[in-house]
Amino acid sequence: MNLASDAWRIARAAIRSADPAGAVRRVLRRSAREVRVGRWTLALPPGAKLEFIALGKAAGAMLDAAVDLGGSGARGIAFTPRGYPGPRSGGPVVFGDHPVPGPASFAAGRRLLEHVRQLRDEDVVLFLLSGGGSATVEVPAPPVRPADLARTTELLLACGAPIGAMNAVRRHLSLLKGGQLAAPLGADRFATVAISDVADDAPEEIASGPTVADPTTFRDALQVLRRHPLGAPLPRRALERLRAGARGEVGETPKPGDPRLTPVRFVLGASNRRAVRAAAREAARRHYRVRLVPEPMVGETQPVARRFARALLSASSGVLPPTRVALLAGGETTVTLGPRPGKGGRNGEFAVASARLLHGREALVLSAGTDGVDGPTDSAGGWVDGASWGRATRLGLDLPGALASHATYEVLERLGSLLRTGPTGTNVTDVHVGLAVGAGVGRVSRGTGGSSRRRAARTSRRRRS
Repeated sequence: MNLASDAWRIARAAIRSADPAGAVRRVLRRSAREVRVGRWTLALPPGAKLEFIALGKAAGAMLDAAVDLGGSGARGIAFTPRGYPGPRSGGPVVFGDHPVPGPASFAAGRRLLEHVRQLRDEDVVLFLLSGGGSATVEVPAPPVRPADLARTTELLLACGAPIGAMNAVRRHLSLLKGGQLAAPLGADRFATVAISDVADDAPEEIASGPTVADPTTFRDALQVLRRHPLGAPLPRRALERLRAGARGEVGETPKPGDPRLTPVRFVLGASNRRAVRAAAREAARRHYRVRLVPEPMVGETQPVARRFARALLSASSGVLPPTRVALLAGGETTVTLGPRPGKGGRNGEFAVASARLLHGREALVLSAGTDGVDGPTDSAGGWVDGASWGRATRLGLDLPGALASHATYEVLERLGSLLRTGPTGTNVTDVHVGLAVGAGVGRVSRGTGGSSRRRAARTSRRRRS
């Protein structure tokens, strides 16, 4: 096996570990009089219905597993982005837009609110949350209009703000987020199973926390705007609401300790940490000496990628060939876009930013989004190895220019280094796989690099199906 095919199989192991159905089955149990969610138990009164509401990219598969485990009388509805699979069990599905909320998202949000309001007092609800839920369903809070919320999301995505900062703003412009969806039910009537798409697994950040209290305030949201210049004015009505809330003229989102949301019955079914551990097991099975980056990788993509590549080369410098070393990490980096960015995503950019450091070394860096979607592209990310920089030069590709304009998709495509999986139906952020042969000083010949690239391209084509 070569490094490229090994790296792809290691990344696939990480993605498989976040299987949505498996995540639900690990934590959900049903009996005649109660439903157990992790360590929490919800009583099912006589005549009560068990209702499942699934939001996000994994909604279809999570709902299928939940309805199967829920038994007789269980029912549910899924809200998922366009292009992602709905439930196979025949339950209703409502499609929204992603990553920026659009008309379908606002229609889905209204449908979701109506659905929750129509539940009977005795019904018990299990929310199934996954990445993508923030944009898929949305209801703007007055006086904010749908176009205002869409534009605000675009500005936040482009400014490079971390997900926690983005969500502090979005929660205060919404009628769904920050516990507002579930609070009317009362804490004794619902629980949440989540697949985490955020680096620290904070419940309030997964789908912007529609079922948990919001620890941030309107003032925090305004601070985000001061710390992360948006490059263009925030829509007037959005700014008016944030300022009114900071003055106490608009009610806050539910806060920790709110009796409507306490105790917090929230259980993680899958996470990035679990995915990285699965990748580590696969790497060890393939006889790599495995090292894990202990903390989630966050921050601006390019410098983070270069640190990762240096750490990989350092990890391999103390061992001799043919010993192979794997450096594995997870997280979610950010890209601050200029006024006219090219086509690409953070994972492709992560890979390309590593290329120069790997030049001539028997080493490889792969970066992939576990959801199968890297920004506004049809790829999950990409990979580079010790031959990529030289080959790009021979092809006339300007890698530094591509990084400067955030246009890494085309160069990776021409190098045969894109990863195309299609939507995977799950999302636990990103995995970064670094592989190197001991000492990290083996020179890669032009012929070896081309052969490795062709074998990896064939592997990638096989895996697309």
